[in-house]
Amino acid sequence: MTKFFQFTYLGEGVSARARLLEKEAPKTAQTLWDLAPFDGQAGHAIFSGTSCALYTDPTIVIPMEHATTQIQTGDLMFTHYDEMERHGYPEPLSEIYWAYDRYCRPTMPGAMLPVYPNVFGRFESGFEDFFAASQRIRYDGRKKITITKVEE
Repeated sequence: MTKFFQFTYLGEGVSARARLLEKEAPKTAQTLWDLAPFDGQAGHAIFSGTSCALYTDPTIVIPMEHATTQIQTGDLMFTHYDEMERHGYPEPLSEIYWAYDRYCRPTMPGAMLPVYPNVFGRFESGFEDFFAASQRIRYDGRKKITITKVEE
């Protein structure tokens, strides 16, 4: 069976699915699968270019695996920051985020250093409306989102 996360912007009824990369990022995919579903306010990852994020439970800590700064449109990523690690942001943070266009370069706020996210999933098709809604977050503000599990 193949595992997917279904992303839905509730106010817009726009959805897309990302296939989890279980072979490439087994710890990340399994940990987040076990903890799903997720919901909250998706926001623009303003320091990192063309990506949006959902902050999750900051106690979720996953070791680096299948990590890169060379992000492609459609990559699904996870990053954790420890407390006091980012200038101006003293709290710990864990986030699931996705690249909706080609100009995504995960960057640590304050230090402006590259971040090496775990790439643990991939949007493969039928994501155009979801990515367009993600892009509008820069202008419209946060959007209510749910991330649920789908298995096929």
